[in-house]
Amino acid sequence: MTPHPIPKYLSKPSLLFLSLVFLFALIAPMPFAIISPGPVTNLLGKSIKISGDVNSDQISSPTGKLYSLSVYVSNPDTRPPGIMILEAWINGESVVLPSEVVYEEGETTKSANAQGKKEMLKSEEAAAIAAANFLKSMQPDKPLNWKVSDIKFVMKRVGGPSAGLAFSLALISKLSNPELISGRSIAVTGSINENGRVGSIGGIDQKLVAARDAGATIAVIPKANCQDITFAGNELQVIAVNNLSEAFHGLIDPKIAQSLKCPA
Repeated sequence: MTPHPIPKYLSKPSLLFLSLVFLFALIAPMPFAIISPGPVTNLLGKSIKISGDVNSDQISSPTGKLYSLSVYVSNPDTRPPGIMILEAWINGESVVLPSEVVYEEGETTKSANAQGKKEMLKSEEAAAIAAANFLKSMQPDKPLNWKVSDIKFVMKRVGGPSAGLAFSLALISKLSNPELISGRSIAVTGSINENGRVGSIGGIDQKLVAARDAGATIAVIPKANCQDITFAGNELQVIAVNNLSEAFHGLIDPKIAQSLKCPA
């Protein structure tokens, strides 16, 4: 049986056609969303505004940095061109998902931004209540001397609930325990409820990349996100927590931190 000969090259019309298809794929809008590492915010800087009603002697200036992490997500109104999708796949620090996985049907940039702001405001309030409850449980005989309404967080281009745990730890550090950070660079992500329960968030790999790039040496994350991590940055010590108490004690005591690793 004589084998069918394999052509060594494509004909010029076929090659031209394939080239045009490839070029079209690079510029054509695609129904995908790109999630990339976003900006980090040092909450021990100017991101927490504390009312003048709070005694200034009670407000400390902790040394070190406590970073809140975020991600960039392409808008629901736009479809990135194929070349952006290809670049995201190649660089390895972004994730590409079908738009319907990230956004609900009919969602717009305006509605997504409004929902993100709403969720962030709820997160700020829950974080302040969680911090207050935690401090009262640690020192029941010591007056709190501040109210939730005394606290305001200022963050640009960020929405959603995932900064809640970082907000709580920043408040505890500034209003009660400055030694919590102790000169270190610590990155934190995770939602939180009023009882201090820490919930999972999206984009964990991209947030860990952002933490590494910001120079953080410790990342405090929700334990529920351990199963989602593929990031292999050995320079980051990851502390995986279920609640605010674990996060606090993990940052205070290195032995406790060692016990709060993600399962192997």
